[in-house]
Amino acid sequence: MKTRAAVYREPNVPLDIVELDICNLAPQDVLVRITHSGICHSDLHVYHGSRDWETPMILGHEGAGVVEDVGEGVTGIKSGDRVVLSLVASCGRCRSCAAGFANRCQVLPAFPIGTYYDGGHRFEKDGEVHHSFCTVGSFAEHAVVHFSKAVRVPDDVGLDVACLVGCGVPTGVGSAVNTAQVRRGSTCVVYGCGGVGLNVIQGCRLMGAAEIVAVDLLDDKLALAERFGATRTLNATDDDPVAAVMELTGGRGADYAFEVIGTGATYKNAWNSIGMGGLAVMVGGPPAGTPFHIDATEIYFGKALTGSMYGNSSPARDFPWIFDLYRSGELLLDELITQHRPLNDVTAALDELDTGGVVRTVLDIGEE
Repeated sequence: MKTRAAVYREPNVPLDIVELDICNLAPQDVLVRITHSGICHSDLHVYHGSRDWETPMILGHEGAGVVEDVGEGVTGIKSGDRVVLSLVASCGRCRSCAAGFANRCQVLPAFPIGTYYDGGHRFEKDGEVHHSFCTVGSFAEHAVVHFSKAVRVPDDVGLDVACLVGCGVPTGVGSAVNTAQVRRGSTCVVYGCGGVGLNVIQGCRLMGAAEIVAVDLLDDKLALAERFGATRTLNATDDDPVAAVMELTGGRGADYAFEVIGTGATYKNAWNSIGMGGLAVMVGGPPAGTPFHIDATEIYFGKALTGSMYGNSSPARDFPWIFDLYRSGELLLDELITQHRPLNDVTAALDELDTGGVVRTVLDIGEE
C-alpha cells in the first residue's frame, strides 16, 4: 500500500511531498487515514534543525482521521473509528501509567526519535527507511501508530478541530490542571500566547484563577488571549513583564508562572515573576543545553520550579474530558484555528507559523 507524505530531510529546505510504501502492520499497530493535521511549533523546531533527529522524517504529530486497519493484537479500536492521535504511547501497566502519568510511560518512550516501539519502521521508499515524527508523522495521507495513541472522537466533533487535541490542547490545559493544579482565586502569568499558551490560559480559567496575565510580543495574540480568559495583557516589547507583575501584585509576585516559549530568557522571566511559595511551570521545550541559572536561596525560601511535558496528560483519561468541555462550550477549540491549507502548502504554513502570524494552521489532507 502507498501513501503521500511531507518529508523533512535537512533544515530550512522545503519539505518533499513524496509517495511512500507502507510496511506490514505489527500486532499492536493501527493504520489511520489522516484527514486533518495541525501544525505545531515542535514541527517548526525540527524544520529549523534545532533537534537533531534521524532523517528522512515525516513531520507532523497533531493528527486526526479514520481507522482503516488494525493489527491482530489490537482490541478496542476498529476500522471506521474516528480517532485523534496522541503525542505519546503508553503501556497502561508500568508504575507511571498506573499512577496516571501516561506521558512518562517507562515501557514505551514518550518521544522516540522516529523509531517505533518494536525498534522497527513503517514507511520506506526504494528501500530507504522514512521515520515518523513522534511515531505519528501526520503530515501524510496515512499514519501508523501504536494502538494506545489512537483515541476515539465523538461523532459530533469535527476531525479538523479534534486534531488539535493531539498535542497543543492537552499540553496547555494539562499544565494548569494536572501539573500546577492552579488554586482558585490565584494569580497566574503566562509567557507566550501561541496555540499552547492560549490553552494554558484556558486551563487557568477553568481552575478558577482570579488574575490571568498574558505576556507576548504581538498585540493580536494578546487580544486573542483575552478571548480565551486572560484578565490582563502585557506586550513585552513595551513593558518589563516581571516589573509589571510585581506592581500588579503589590510586590508579592504571582502564584503561578507558565513559560510556553522555550528560551533561557523567558524561563528566567517566569521564575522571577513568582513570589515565595509560587510555582514556575516550564511548558516550552528549550534546545538542549540551554542555560538557566537561579539563586538556590530562593528555592530554600519556598519558590518552586517544575516541567510539564505534554501537560502531564493521560490521553485515555483527558481527551474525552477535553471533548466534553468543548461540547459544553467551556473550552474554546474552533477559535484556535487561524486557517486551513492543503498538504501541498505545508512548507508555506510552517513559514507563516515562524513569523507569528498564525496560531494554528490545519492541513486538510483527506475527507472525513
